[in-house]
Amino acid sequence: MPSPKGILAALALTVFLGACSAGSYDRSVGRPAERQPVLADSIFDVGYERIEEVYFEPVDIGTLTVDGLSGLSRIDESLSARRLDGRLQLLSGDVILADYPAPNPRDDDAWAELTVAALESARIGSEPLRLASTEDVYEAIFSAIAGDLDPYSRYVNPDQAEQERAFRDGYGGIGILLELDNQGRPSIQDVFAEGPAFEAGLRTDDRIVAVDGRDSREWGLEELGNNLRGPVNTMVQVTVERGDGSERTFALRRRRVIPNAVTVRYDDDVVIIRVSRFNVSTRNNVRDALEEAQDTLGDRARGIILDLRGNPGGLLDQSVEVADLFMVDGEIIHTRGRHPDSRQQFLADSSDIANGLPLVVLLDGRSASGAEVVAAALQDSRRGVLVGASTYGKGSVQTVTRLPNDGELFLTWSRIFAPSGYTLHLQGVMPTICTSNGIEDADRIVSMFSSGQLAVPASLTALRQAAPEDETALERLREACPWREHDAELDVEVALRLLRDPILFQQALAAASPPSLAARTAAE
Repeated sequence: MPSPKGILAALALTVFLGACSAGSYDRSVGRPAERQPVLADSIFDVGYERIEEVYFEPVDIGTLTVDGLSGLSRIDESLSARRLDGRLQLLSGDVILADYPAPNPRDDDAWAELTVAALESARIGSEPLRLASTEDVYEAIFSAIAGDLDPYSRYVNPDQAEQERAFRDGYGGIGILLELDNQGRPSIQDVFAEGPAFEAGLRTDDRIVAVDGRDSREWGLEELGNNLRGPVNTMVQVTVERGDGSERTFALRRRRVIPNAVTVRYDDDVVIIRVSRFNVSTRNNVRDALEEAQDTLGDRARGIILDLRGNPGGLLDQSVEVADLFMVDGEIIHTRGRHPDSRQQFLADSSDIANGLPLVVLLDGRSASGAEVVAAALQDSRRGVLVGASTYGKGSVQTVTRLPNDGELFLTWSRIFAPSGYTLHLQGVMPTICTSNGIEDADRIVSMFSSGQLAVPASLTALRQAAPEDETALERLREACPWREHDAELDVEVALRLLRDPILFQQALAAASPPSLAARTAAE
């Protein structure tokens, strides 16, 4: 299987980020004059270059710069920017604070330098901007720029980015999950297997009394977690109180910890695997869960429920590899974008680790991105039956660029297409058996499906080919199985009935007939 080159990879840049400073600007040629490099330029150099290079559609960097500078109104509501008669103007109310010749619309370097020059001018004329932190300025500009692109492109400040990297890639820690107990005291909700805390003997429900001798009551839960984290191979002392009132202090060496987004449970002869997101270890965690199920159930196993409800997605390569765990061959998905590296096809290339065991996938309106990739692949290959509601419809891939300030810029660079050719963008994936139609009885849902009353609409193929560009088609498609809140166990009960009735399961598998490949031809 080709590796997703460039997809969802962090671009590491060893550039020091200093204070915002502008230097001079040569108005006769429309470019900053010769001067010593200004370190703060780097964040705009990198950000603008990446937008111009990889964004899904061609962009006018000049327009984005103007809108980004207008985003400074988040700090000083009087500030705005405009491009007029070949010039860029920065205004405070009706007063022009700066006036520069506009560079070529595609010259990202020149626009980056102009941005810094304009910021210096704005600081002279705006006291709120002078008092604002550098990060506030960056966030105002990049958030405004990302808002011009699409709903999934976004800027994340360094603190948020650190948290998101921890979910994606792991972090230096001791391997515990914290919560507040019924008395508001920090306690251990979960201890990760094979982590430092597990090996040292910390237990679920141990209360955290102190970290490195400092009383845990001095911190909120998030701050406490941050103090438990730290560079790999550093030491931390954790004092806990046990249920009997005794206290123990553990000296723990931090290791790389990757949150386990996969849980497994059983309903007699059926294994239920829940995947809450796709991080760097999800594929391995799902594989481990399947192997555990084989050891636990052996030949008694009747089927698998893969629960992707509420899963917002994550790393594309992990979702592709999870689908591949259940498939023998065929396409998983393909992607299309402006950048050559964004045009990829992902093929299954491993044996089905579940050995063909019947599979039901649970979905809801919060299943997005990577969850939709897995669902579409398993449905179109007729490997699994989808139960639940139409998914969110986030059918796009974002690159993640790590900026010089350690913030991150998420940019949409391709759309995702199911093996049968329809784009997941906006329309999402439709289940074979809809459970969000107001019927709250699993037996009745199964009976209606068996008798053909819940059949997949015959017009589905045409609707999928027309959507998402055709709003009417998209609306009709989404209305076929809209997401509504209902008892979560209803989905599980329907899945269990399918898995324990081989004839009904095969009927459901056959009903998930993929749309015509003409959709794919049109898309390409």
